[in-house]
Amino acid sequence: MKIKFCEKNLDRFSKPAYKALKGRHDDVKLKKESCLKECRLCRAEPFAIVKGEIVRADTPKKLVKKLEKAIEQKGKK
Repeated sequence: MKIKFCEKNLDRFSKPAYKALKGRHDDVKLKKESCLKECRLCRAEPFAIVKGEIVRADTPKKLVKKLEKAIEQKGKK
């Protein structure tokens, strides 16, 4: 599974989420992209893209919880 993060969003919001997930799951690859073409969202809140789907949250901590849930769901399939 690959989770994509926008570098600008990392700088603004989601770096704590990225750090919290890094190295936690062997089968999950975290990828930093220079731009994910979600500029309006990027300026507003933490987000990442999982399997082409946007995962967004109010805080980095909530983003981690949502991403963990997405990882868990993938493991059940």
